[in-house]
Amino acid sequence: MSSYRLIKEGDTYLFVPPQSGIDGKGPGRKEREGFYNPAMEESRDISVIVAQTLVREMQDKEIRVLDGLSSVGARGLRIANEVKGKLHVVLNDLNEKALHLAEKSIERNNLSNVSIRCDDLNATLSRESFHYIDIDPFGTPVPYIGMAVRRVLPKGILAVTATDTATLCGVYRKTCIRRYNAIPLRTWYMHEIGLRILLGYIIREGARFDRALYPLLSYSRRYYMRVYLRVERGARKADEVMKDIGMLRAYDFNFRRRMVGPLWKGELHDARFLASLREEARKRDFRNKRILIKLLDRCAEEVGMPPFFYDLNILSSHFNRSPPKLNKLMGFLRKEGYRVSRTHFRDTSFKCDAPLDKVLEAFDVLTI
Repeated sequence: MSSYRLIKEGDTYLFVPPQSGIDGKGPGRKEREGFYNPAMEESRDISVIVAQTLVREMQDKEIRVLDGLSSVGARGLRIANEVKGKLHVVLNDLNEKALHLAEKSIERNNLSNVSIRCDDLNATLSRESFHYIDIDPFGTPVPYIGMAVRRVLPKGILAVTATDTATLCGVYRKTCIRRYNAIPLRTWYMHEIGLRILLGYIIREGARFDRALYPLLSYSRRYYMRVYLRVERGARKADEVMKDIGMLRAYDFNFRRRMVGPLWKGELHDARFLASLREEARKRDFRNKRILIKLLDRCAEEVGMPPFFYDLNILSSHFNRSPPKLNKLMGFLRKEGYRVSRTHFRDTSFKCDAPLDKVLEAFDVLTI
């Protein structure tokens, strides 16, 4: 039996382990030959358009990209092959067998702008700096953040994945407190709380080293959370961005208020950067293009809205009634003078600056 198989993702050919995530669903698992999860294709699509946007921003400068935990190199190879402009990609991993597959993929795609490091990520980061650092671990990214925030060049981007979603969402509350130094909460918007805890941790780590980190795009999927942050240097900038770190009150499933955090209280996305991503996504011929554009459009709606959201199913359960159409409820609240938007977290959810009692009142009126 062959020790690898050849696939195509985006415009890039990849050699991957023979049984690596064939069904394309759910979280991946580590394998001796390396790691490839087809369910993360959408995430890699976004990495391509983020890197393309960064290359455009940097104009004629050569961009240095680090795929820090690359395994077989799917993310870094796609950036190297599909982003137009001057850039050099470094694939870093401790798994020699995975990097052997990455070497075969480099040859198959005829790439001259990729190099390989077989080393611990923190060791690589201790020696080199990059315009774009991508950390996509199996589990928590915490062990790598302190070094990574120091090694992103000015105006560069730090991209981080967390797959310890149960911890960030409050299933393992003590682990979250110990690991992220923040209190989570199991509730209907626990994924947004978890995402903001992740952002808060990264931004606090940056501030320790006089780095200011600004969220560009932050989103949650079923099995992972993903954030992109701009990195700038300066103690004053770090002090300023820290003003948006703090505690918030959140409702549990019984509508009792609980304290969560410290977490990021500011915007999850940068409107201008998001507009560039949406424009770039429409130019691409990704397999998941429709899903990707829907995600970016929903994220764009969230800009300017307050933290957290309401959910039709939770409201329906509270009243023990069938819910109205989401658009009908949102329209009613708009007529009452409130700002309302859809959210990427759930198709049945919406953000609104109305207090809970007004949302409950609107639901009650529409379902009598």
